[in-house]
Amino acid sequence: MSERETFWFVILALAGGTFLLRSLPFWLHGRAPAPRWLERLLRHVPAAALTALVVPASLYTKSNGAYEVAPARIVAAVAALLVAAKTRNVIWTLVTGMAVLWVTQGVLGTLGL
Repeated sequence: MSERETFWFVILALAGGTFLLRSLPFWLHGRAPAPRWLERLLRHVPAAALTALVVPASLYTKSNGAYEVAPARIVAAVAALLVAAKTRNVIWTLVTGMAVLWVTQGVLGTLGL
C-alpha cells in the first residue's frame, strides 16, 4: 500500500470510528435498557459540565497570556451562590450576580485595583 493510500485509509478509519462512537448511544437509546447506575451517573452530567465552565471563569481572568485572580468575579460569584441557596430562583441569582459584579468592578476600578 502506498503512502497516499495509507493516509486515506487512516483518515477513513478514524472518521468511521468517531462516527460510530458518537452515534452508537443514539442508535441504542430505547432498544437496550441502560443500567440504573449509569442513569444515576448521567443525571449529574449537566451540573458537572456547568460547574466546570463557571468556576474557573469566576476565579480567574486571562490577561496578556497570564491568568490573574479576579476579585470582582469572586465577590459576585459568592453573592450569586448565596442568593441561589436562599431563593432557588435562577433569575434572581443572575440579576444579583451581574449587579454585584458591575458594582464591584466599578468600586475596584475607582480604587485603581
